Amino acid sequence: MSSRVSSLREFHESYEWCGAGIRSLMKANREDLPDLPQNGFLGLVADYLDVPREYETAVEAVLGEKLQYVLVRSQQDGVKAIDYLHQHSLGRGSFIPLEVRNSGEEIPQLEHLREAVRLIERVRVRENYDGIAQYLLGDVLLIPDLRNGVDLWRQNGFRGTFVTPAGDIISPQGVLTGGSASNGSSDKGLLGNKREIAEMEALQKRLAGVLEQENANRQEAAKRLASWEEESVHLRSELHRLELRVNTKRKDLERFEEEIKRAEQRLRVLEFDAENLRTEEEEARRKSAEIAAELLRLEERERIVNEEMTALKAQREALRSTLDGEEAELTKERVLIVSIEEKGVSARNTIARLQESLADMGREIGNRRQDILACEREMESLRAEAEEGKKLLETLYGEFAVVEAALGGKREDYQQRQAALRELESGLRGVQQDLDEILKQAGETEMSFRELSFHADSLRRNILEKHDTDLDGLKAGFVKLEEAALQELTGSLEADRKTLENFGEVNLLALGEHEQLKERHEFLTSQVADLQESLETLQRTITRINKISRQRFSETFDAINTSFKDVFGRIFPGGRGELRLTDESDLLETGVDIDIQIPGKRAQSVSLLSGGEKSLAAIALIFAILLYRPSPFLVLDEVDAALDDANVSLFNGIVRDISNRSQVVIVTHNKRTMEVARNLYGVTMQKQGISSLVSVNLN
Repeated sequence: MSSRVSSLREFHESYEWCGAGIRSLMKANREDLPDLPQNGFLGLVADYLDVPREYETAVEAVLGEKLQYVLVRSQQDGVKAIDYLHQHSLGRGSFIPLEVRNSGEEIPQLEHLREAVRLIERVRVRENYDGIAQYLLGDVLLIPDLRNGVDLWRQNGFRGTFVTPAGDIISPQGVLTGGSASNGSSDKGLLGNKREIAEMEALQKRLAGVLEQENANRQEAAKRLASWEEESVHLRSELHRLELRVNTKRKDLERFEEEIKRAEQRLRVLEFDAENLRTEEEEARRKSAEIAAELLRLEERERIVNEEMTALKAQREALRSTLDGEEAELTKERVLIVSIEEKGVSARNTIARLQESLADMGREIGNRRQDILACEREMESLRAEAEEGKKLLETLYGEFAVVEAALGGKREDYQQRQAALRELESGLRGVQQDLDEILKQAGETEMSFRELSFHADSLRRNILEKHDTDLDGLKAGFVKLEEAALQELTGSLEADRKTLENFGEVNLLALGEHEQLKERHEFLTSQVADLQESLETLQRTITRINKISRQRFSETFDAINTSFKDVFGRIFPGGRGELRLTDESDLLETGVDIDIQIPGKRAQSVSLLSGGEKSLAAIALIFAILLYRPSPFLVLDEVDAALDDANVSLFNGIVRDISNRSQVVIVTHNKRTMEVARNLYGVTMQKQGISSLVSVNLN
């Protein structure tokens, strides 16, 4: 639409629709030439009229070229413009001054003119230009059709112009003008183009507003999208945090399992301690009984001493010295009794503490015994399942023996077929070599034929040049000579050739040319000798390289095959994997096949395996190569994507072994693979376009 508006605007402003004179004047007016009146041109008549769509054809028909008239401020400005046209021979033009003089006649209010409408009433004119509109359209009446206009014109009383909406005109003199555009063209007129420009510019403004609103909506949507992306990043971060928490909980679970194992070990230690405590309790009870008996003995002795003291009170004064000694002895005995009592209290406290500890241990032993009973019941069920599994395994072993026997026969048949296939392949190689030899002979024959053809063409050209005779023209009348005549002719030709050669010119430069040719021959001979020697050296080098390559390839293949058997047996317990050469007679051109037998399946090609089995077979081959030739640094990119949990565990075990020799970096989304890592590095994008690294040291 913008291009349409631009083209219409350019067409209108370039005045291509005007005559040559008006077009030249308007373009010159833009350049402010001194020959033209300054600010004297106000524009064209068409620029000051605003005509509705339905009256455009009528106005254009009535005004015609008057739409190209130039409005000037005064008649002097018009005179200057006409002088400019005369001076430069640019054509003609018409100019309407602002003080244009009208006829002053008003359209009479006649009865028969009621159906007619003044055209000036249907046209909008810029303010202060009503006089010019009156001059142009003041005596024009708009009528429905031409027949009605003819009837009105025949009735006297009005001397003006009648026009129909279709542009048909009746002049005051009765001249009829009308019809359609040439060739049925539907091109818009000047006023139509002007109206279309205005409408399209208004539409363009409305669309610009709508576009601005849409841009604002798009920016708002972009902001919402950015906020959603930030929220998505936040959610991904939260998900990553939750995954870390899950990993932490899993580690806690493993730690709890280890603690349970340690608790079981501690339970056994506590049982041993309980046994020791029971022994110590019995020993404490025995000592307590001994202490109680000693206490009774001492109490009895104290009673006896007290009786003796009562009996000897009378003799206290006399026997004071003896009494002091007795008192001292009594004091010692009392100290001994107090210490024994304190030991008894301590023994009682120890017994109470041991009894409380023994009760706690009894409760814990009871709980442990319940756990042990549950474990025993579970072990009984597991033993039953193991017995069933053992019976099933024995049945499967029997079936496996039968299948293995059948497989042995099929394997022998397969080996025989392989041997027959190898014989056929060797025969095919022999046939291929014979075919190559035949093709080589055919090429040589073709080269000989081309040389003979070239020689024949040379002879034909020489005969044509020397004897001016075309051999092709002589073929029709050619008669083969007899053998005797041919020999005679050949001898005669040879004699004539020798005679002709004897009469030849002496070449004085022959010696110099001979020396040059001799030097070139010697140079080329030496070059050929050097090339032959280089070729022999290269051949010996190739032979030595091929020998070393065969030896090293054989050694490497045997070592990798041994490693592959071992690794494959670890990945597929009970399975068999082996590398085979497709052509053992040619180690440099041979291919390598993988002979695989998955446990519980028959031997088959790698292409028939499942995705996980293919991945494990490839992993086994790669790890076999690494075991033979370790690499200091190993990167594995999602090699466990197609593996199930059981195979992931086998894969992780091999990765642990490889990590003892190489530094392994694994890109994975498998949580079980993450468990064997020592360090985890996670890459997350919390903000759009900005990556951040999260690391966890599991050690």
